[in-house]
Amino acid sequence: MKKLIIVVGLSGAFSVMAETYQRTPILGLAPQANMYASYEVITNKFEKVVLDCQGFINGMRFYNDKKLIREIRMVDYGTCEYLYDFINQSQKDNKAVCMEIEEESNSLNLSNNEVIDCQ
Repeated sequence: MKKLIIVVGLSGAFSVMAETYQRTPILGLAPQANMYASYEVITNKFEKVVLDCQGFINGMRFYNDKKLIREIRMVDYGTCEYLYDFINQSQKDNKAVCMEIEEESNSLNLSNNEVIDCQ
């Protein structure tokens, strides 16, 4: 009986851990109209994602159904510029870009993981 409880407890812990982040491939990057440092990040998971390196507070905003559903703020311009450079250079090099959003810390990470590994 103890072994069954441990297995059920462990499987529950893994399922909770698995839900602490979201992954989505980045399909493209397009400049926002009339903005010099604001870009639309194209994904298939969100209706619209905006990487704003121009505003007073830099960050990435995620929209579905025309409503803001998440915002990740960046303390300094360098972080925002790094994200733009990583996505832009990866596109030029024909490399896949995977965006992983950490739910608890509300942070994100970019990698060149293939689309199949980014679901």
